[in-house]
Amino acid sequence: MGLLLLSLILSCLLGLLLRRNQLGAILWRALVLGIALLVISIRLSPIVSFPLSRAMSAAPVDESPGQGIPNQADPLDPSYRPKIDTTPRDYPGNVWVTDSLQKVHQDTGNPGSVHWAILSAAKNEFGDFQVHVQAGASPVSLSVTVSDLVNARTGASISHLTNVIVYREAYLNITMPSNVNGTLGLTPDILIPAIDPYYHQSRNAFPYTISPHQNQSVWIDVLVPPGVSSGYYSGIVTVNDGGKTLATIPVLLSVWNFTLPSTATLKTAFRLTGYGLCDQAYGVETNCGAYPGAHGNWVSGSDLTHVDQAVMFLDHRVSLANAPMTTPYDNNWDTFNKLYGPLFDGTTAHTRTMLAGAQLTNIELNRGGNATRQQWATNFQAHGWMPKVYDYTCDEPPENCSWADILPKAAMNRAVSPPIRTLVTTTIHKAAAQNVLSSIDILSPVANEMDGLNTANQRSTYNAWLASPGHNLWWYQACDVVSTCDNGKPGNAYQTFGSYMIDSTPVANRVFQWLAYMYGIETELYYFTDFCWGTPCGYPTRAVDPWTSIYIFGGNGDGTLEYPGTPAKIGGTTPIPLPSIRLKHIRDGMQDYEYLAALDKAGYANFARATAESFIANPYTFSDNPQAMVNARRALGNKLHLLSVPPASSVQQTGEADSRK
Repeated sequence: MGLLLLSLILSCLLGLLLRRNQLGAILWRALVLGIALLVISIRLSPIVSFPLSRAMSAAPVDESPGQGIPNQADPLDPSYRPKIDTTPRDYPGNVWVTDSLQKVHQDTGNPGSVHWAILSAAKNEFGDFQVHVQAGASPVSLSVTVSDLVNARTGASISHLTNVIVYREAYLNITMPSNVNGTLGLTPDILIPAIDPYYHQSRNAFPYTISPHQNQSVWIDVLVPPGVSSGYYSGIVTVNDGGKTLATIPVLLSVWNFTLPSTATLKTAFRLTGYGLCDQAYGVETNCGAYPGAHGNWVSGSDLTHVDQAVMFLDHRVSLANAPMTTPYDNNWDTFNKLYGPLFDGTTAHTRTMLAGAQLTNIELNRGGNATRQQWATNFQAHGWMPKVYDYTCDEPPENCSWADILPKAAMNRAVSPPIRTLVTTTIHKAAAQNVLSSIDILSPVANEMDGLNTANQRSTYNAWLASPGHNLWWYQACDVVSTCDNGKPGNAYQTFGSYMIDSTPVANRVFQWLAYMYGIETELYYFTDFCWGTPCGYPTRAVDPWTSIYIFGGNGDGTLEYPGTPAKIGGTTPIPLPSIRLKHIRDGMQDYEYLAALDKAGYANFARATAESFIANPYTFSDNPQAMVNARRALGNKLHLLSVPPASSVQQTGEADSRK
């Protein structure tokens, strides 16, 4: 503002001189008009640019949290940072690296200019990045391996055998966009592990032949052990073409000095259809007795596939709330508790989570079998699981259930001791208008009904209801948020909400958890994760083959966040659930939420919210520039790290303010 005022004063003086002749009068009018336009543009710029241009122009932030003053007590002081080769000409041009917030299509795009991986992660957090290879005129027989990551100062290491997963990315051909903002073409989403982390079987990720002039992407997960020390860890990614080394890519991981919990702070209630791996791997569910541990019993095999899916999702910090699909007969809970109890307690289930101690945050009441609600409540209360139990009482009334159904069902839930929570997917205004609000314990509106294009922010209208004990606020995505819900009819350009569609941007895939923090949401609900495993999907031709298409309800991936990893598709002998890239983005968003929640708990809620608001305005207005999200996450991580290390002694000696505050 000072420079603007000075410019105006000088302009006025110049104008007075110019007004002495006719030419000067003309120039004077032009000058006045220019100044007016300048003032208008400055006054309008905060309106027209927020938040997109501000976030998109944000300068990259250095990975290390140092504040320019040497601090030997800080394991991430820049003076300790190992040097890596960042000269592009020292690497082959057809092998490049990106962070996780990119989707490189198989048949389009030019190689990038970054050939090294620099990333940061907390303890007990998954860090991730991608390596991309473009074949020239000849095919490439691709294989990719990762070394241990080693801290040169301490000798500590992160094992590539137990804590690194290398995936080959597989592609779906997107021919119909979810909305007009969607991207078409061969888009990466399916992730095939070189060695799966649960049955530890070699799969057919590598070697893989890249056709001439095609791209192939590789996703790399690094789980930082919870007990590892903070500091810099270095390693190498080796990219081979058959027996020839194409590139050796340096990796530099900064481990921040704080630890994420294994069980997510942001609760989730994602759901299964029940089709499971059995239909995909064995043709029909009744053949599922061949599943490991089933001992020929197809019901046991089906149950075990659900447990294994739940374990995989727990490693993405997401709860499959309805995974317990088999409920007891004759009030015999022994088999049920042995099968599903580890998911509730965070102990070893049929397979072991990589995140030690991870447990479901919500459990959906299953009314199969003949177990009564009271028997459910008695068993779950005896094991300490009851606070997680809810009944999905009514979904989107009046379309999928009647408003009149809510009162008697809620009465049954409250008649047991302790009572079972009643969930209804609706808004507080609709529930109140139908006189059922007092019977509901969990309200779950669609995100755009909380704050949408045609709806002002409604969050404050829930505050009085939430102040009463036992009331919870959830939310969810619905097809009309990002599409028309009709196959073959793409949504509109204004449908820019956070979205789990394949053809949405990576930022849109990951932003929903940031929004949950901003809007004070306790749980994210998602209706299915495997819908296209048992339902024909695609357009215009439909088939039950999620490896070909998961287009349904007008969206690419609506209700399908995982893929069936059958031996026929990925090798090995045991079918496993495969994560999608979108599920990785959800996991990363869940980890971002942990940063926000930790700062909030530490008394830095204003900082956390301001950082989120640096690139997010509301559920449909946020910067799609990946760097904006990266910078925001880095600011949160650096803040948490600096809170955990002693300040530099030179700061205290000079009397300067502690930069951690």
